[in-house]
Amino acid sequence: LGRDPFTLGVAAGDPDPQGAVLWTRLAPDPLNGGGMPARAVPVRWYVAEDPGMRRLVQRGVAAAVPELAHSVHVEVNGLRPGRDYYYRFACDGDEESAVGHFRTAPLPDTQLQQLRLALCTCQAWNSGYYPVLRDIARSDVDLVLHAGDYLYEYSPLQNARGRTLDAERFSGETVSLERYRDQYALYKLDPDLQAAHAAHAFAVIWDDHEVQNDYSGIHPEKPGVSTEEFIVRRAAAYRAFYEHLPMRSTPAGNGGLRVHRRLRYGDLAQLSLLDCRQFRPANPCGVGESARCEAALDPRMSMLGVGQEAWFAQSMVAAQGLRWNVVVQQLLMAQLQLDAGTPRERFWNDAWDGYPLARNRLLQALQTGGTGNAIVLGGDWHSTFVNDLKLDFNAASSPVVATEFIAPAISSGGDDTPYGPYYGPSIPQNPHIRYFDGDRRGWWKLQLNRQTVDAELRFADSVLRADAEVRTAARFQVVHGRPGAVPV
Repeated sequence: LGRDPFTLGVAAGDPDPQGAVLWTRLAPDPLNGGGMPARAVPVRWYVAEDPGMRRLVQRGVAAAVPELAHSVHVEVNGLRPGRDYYYRFACDGDEESAVGHFRTAPLPDTQLQQLRLALCTCQAWNSGYYPVLRDIARSDVDLVLHAGDYLYEYSPLQNARGRTLDAERFSGETVSLERYRDQYALYKLDPDLQAAHAAHAFAVIWDDHEVQNDYSGIHPEKPGVSTEEFIVRRAAAYRAFYEHLPMRSTPAGNGGLRVHRRLRYGDLAQLSLLDCRQFRPANPCGVGESARCEAALDPRMSMLGVGQEAWFAQSMVAAQGLRWNVVVQQLLMAQLQLDAGTPRERFWNDAWDGYPLARNRLLQALQTGGTGNAIVLGGDWHSTFVNDLKLDFNAASSPVVATEFIAPAISSGGDDTPYGPYYGPSIPQNPHIRYFDGDRRGWWKLQLNRQTVDAELRFADSVLRADAEVRTAARFQVVHGRPGAVPV
């Protein structure tokens, strides 16, 4: 190919007891469409038991085809459960990728003692660097959960990194498949993002910015674009999402992509990953903030869609008997009532507050999976929350049914501080919110044990420097059988 084709690194995803999905994309000219010939290219892949790639256990050849931007998704099977493995790709003679690492899940009947997870979200490239991802890469975790906004659709020409980009290719909002591919390539070139992917397996879901800010289903954020035009844009965005991440499912003929799925780690935990974007109707109370309107109380309103709600109910039955029932989704699930009791009382309609009856159905189904063992994880807000989840947030006597951890942004928002001053005054009016930090960037390090979930919150000193320190800011613990996190 003449130049290094592995400029975008490698990744592994969705591990199970027998293997994982291995990903790369051939792109010798990554910011100019990839620079690949319009033909399929064979890519060799190797899996070994050691980082030096000497004790090979599997190998094969996959085709990188132009229809999928010369991306490769290898579903490796036949490995041993609960083991560390290393992998690499090669093509065209001596061209080799970096070596990546993943850890297979244990067998379902394994009495697992602990599971270490990273939870992160919201990595706008133009807002700053990724010291948070560098910190994740250096940590010993079994799996990285990325709760969405992996990509932002906005033009990166003006950015906090001082980087000059091709104005012709990167001006305006991302709409076409070609541009989504270039935008992903820009993000994937970041060395700390590459390091995190090489170090650990990821399980990624999307939020809105992978397509467009605050879109709902087939409805764009703002009027002026036809449904037909937006469906074409959404299909391009979904296709590019698949092309750049280690996903098992493939794009459907109608432009959809299945993102909701389950992962299991022995008898310790089930992880149910949800899709809060693809199947929802337009926000019943409109875009942005508003008082709660009558349409939000229509029982037909669904955040997940009828099919995914039914799948979630089945997932909760599957979680019975496990120590921890973990739900990974994109949004703030707890109620956040702003200026409660005043004429300005309002809610943010894009989150679960815009679909309150759908939230109650989910929380009711969640209780099928066990009592006192539910953990909900999310992102989106560029702020950190620790919440008690209840069927009635306005009743002090309503029991806590789950604990929610919302991850801060990786980089989105830079070092600006708009959310703390804006939301902070309303936090005391929401006593189920046990912790709030509005504007620091970071991640959650979660350790699931037999009796506790130990949560460590880590914040970066800044995202305007690639080498900024990342430090522990707080610790919380959830005891099995007693929902609600307490500071430790």
